[in-house]
Amino acid sequence: MFKKTTGSLVAASMIGLSLAACGGTAGKEASSTPNNEATTPPKQAEPVKLIMLQDGATITDDEFKNMIAAPIHAKYPNITVEMRRNSGGDKGIQDLIAAGDFPDFIFTTYPRITLHRDLGTPDDLTERVKMHNMDLGKFDPAAMETSRVYSGKGKLYGIPFSLNFFALFYNKDLFDTFGVPYPTDGMTWDDVYEVARKFSRVVDGVQYRGLHLPGLLDMSTQLTLPYVSQTTGKANVETDGWKRLFAMVKKFNDIPGSKGGTVNHFLKDQTVAMSPGYDVRIASLEALNNTPQQFNWDLVQFPSYPDLPNVAGASSGHFLMLSALSKHKEEAFQAIELLTGAETQKLITNNGRFTSLNDQALKELYGNNIKSLQGKNTKGVFKSKFAPPYAPSKYDSLVQPYLNTAMTKVINDETDINSALRDAGEAANRDIAAKNQ
Repeated sequence: MFKKTTGSLVAASMIGLSLAACGGTAGKEASSTPNNEATTPPKQAEPVKLIMLQDGATITDDEFKNMIAAPIHAKYPNITVEMRRNSGGDKGIQDLIAAGDFPDFIFTTYPRITLHRDLGTPDDLTERVKMHNMDLGKFDPAAMETSRVYSGKGKLYGIPFSLNFFALFYNKDLFDTFGVPYPTDGMTWDDVYEVARKFSRVVDGVQYRGLHLPGLLDMSTQLTLPYVSQTTGKANVETDGWKRLFAMVKKFNDIPGSKGGTVNHFLKDQTVAMSPGYDVRIASLEALNNTPQQFNWDLVQFPSYPDLPNVAGASSGHFLMLSALSKHKEEAFQAIELLTGAETQKLITNNGRFTSLNDQALKELYGNNIKSLQGKNTKGVFKSKFAPPYAPSKYDSLVQPYLNTAMTKVINDETDINSALRDAGEAANRDIAAKNQ
């Protein structure tokens, strides 16, 4: 019925144009007809205000204005978008639900998908995706797998907006000073270890280090290490994978002078030669541009394990979810469609967000508008693929602190790896049991 009406309007418009072009009187007669459909002004769409909830995922006010609100309003002039930040964690979400004032769509990280799922705030997008013919095959497959794993069986709550990538950042000035060849794409952790050892020295009373490692939990995603067994519901940390990771982290910390390094030793003090980590590091480096603290840096592919070549950490990134409590679901989904479409993804990629689309040409536009990235080896990043996501559990947060404590004890030679992991598992299981009482 809709298509037929549209066709009639187009036909009427075309006839009117043809008659006017011939200079006859029929055009004037048509325009004087009171009920002529061609002269009826189009109905204006009702104004709609959408609220986007920022929950966990990092986004600046300028990014929201230029990469979220502006593209939506340009495409849909009747729609305006405002952002509401959740600064209250889990309780903040529960308070919004209780107040009956929950936003229309959600900008969040992948672990929060499960929390929202359990609280009933997101809409399952399966049927709406079909209705709108959204091609899910256009997205990075690892990002979609992450969404499905965290959404639960048969459900789809999150559409990937942008992804975080891993890279090995390095200080070219330090490499030049110490006469060490620059890192290259395709290095293993063993290769990086050999490079890091060459920077272990004290010069003029200053301790230099070769490497500052990311957090243990971030590094665990490269080996797809779960915290809790899906079958027993208990901590699952006394495994070969966790032992392998602990051994690797200890190996780097055993390099003389390496303990106690922080990211500020790389960015501020500039006494650390290499810093593997997320692309968020680029924002910090960009902030140093044209300041006295600016230094010469570059990046290469994230180090991998020999048996897992070209595999970085798991896809994390930022996801968009449609609120099940929204009064404007159709408009909110249209906004999500637009934000994950090619044009908006081109915009965010040029401005330093890694696209969620599986499009190599688009990926290579990364950071074109970021001064500090000009001439950098950003293509090295694209040589890695994301590791598969681990199966999440609602008890993960109970296990994680004990793993960090165990790693600290191993680094400080207070205990061995097997004992540390056993103690961490036992302590976590006590907390899990108490939670279930």
